[in-house]
Amino acid sequence: MTSEVQNWLSGKLENTQLDDGVTYTAIADFCVMWAVFEGTELADADSAVDELAYIACRLVKGHIDFSEELAFWSNRYVEEGATNKRFDKLGFTHKPHIKLVSDVLLGNQTDALKVAHAMLLIVYRLRNNLFHGNKDITQIHNQATNLGMASKALINVATVSGRYVFLNNA
Repeated sequence: MTSEVQNWLSGKLENTQLDDGVTYTAIADFCVMWAVFEGTELADADSAVDELAYIACRLVKGHIDFSEELAFWSNRYVEEGATNKRFDKLGFTHKPHIKLVSDVLLGNQTDALKVAHAMLLIVYRLRNNLFHGNKDITQIHNQATNLGMASKALINVATVSGRYVFLNNA
């Protein structure tokens, strides 16, 4: 079943492949999970990106497991022992974040806190690229699995965090 928004987009935007169902659902799921994350984890933050390090600390104390996300994004963003062009397109600009995330993806950094922080930074970059137009709408279907994994990471965060605003923990 398609929504009114999905129908409108498919009729107005050519070559988007939003009408395949999978792409639209991946985008919608990510947007909902980001809203939950923002409402539960970032509500009082002055700077979302700075808050991610503190969130990572709390998640590690809760024994979060990002192994599936790490395997997926390492496979996606690493080729022949180095980060690739896809990694560059994430658009990291802060050198310490570039180093942290690349070291984690390359397996040079395995500390649970660093891994959690790197995974959150990847999700944050995907969010910024999607929400601020750094993704080509005609190519967005290539991001469906990536956004699906980001949604999975945010579900993982909500589950471990226990900071439910919208969810019933009963």
